[in-house]
Amino acid sequence: MSKCHTYMKWFPHNWLCLRGLSFLFLGLFYLAFGFAIYQAIAIFAHPGLTGAEMWVTVAYYVLSDLAAAIGFLTLAKVLGALYKIKKAVAPCCCGAEEKTVQEPAQEETK
Repeated sequence: MSKCHTYMKWFPHNWLCLRGLSFLFLGLFYLAFGFAIYQAIAIFAHPGLTGAEMWVTVAYYVLSDLAAAIGFLTLAKVLGALYKIKKAVAPCCCGAEEKTVQEPAQEETK
């Protein structure tokens, strides 16, 4: 086992690969977007908010949720692009190390 797997396996970015993190942030985007829609419906249906109070409330709460959703979508797209770049440019070196270790052992048995 190489040195890259000794203590680094406990960090969260190694639990999921770049593609997994991309899907996680895409899920968070849909969650935040759905919550923004729910919040907008709740604000518009509230009988105590009318006129300018309603629009200020919508601007504050719904726009902040939409900003978070756009941030999550941006992270998902960046991680997806990084996954494609990493896959094309730098394949995993750990598999290559295992193959080089296994190849001499297979040749000796023949």
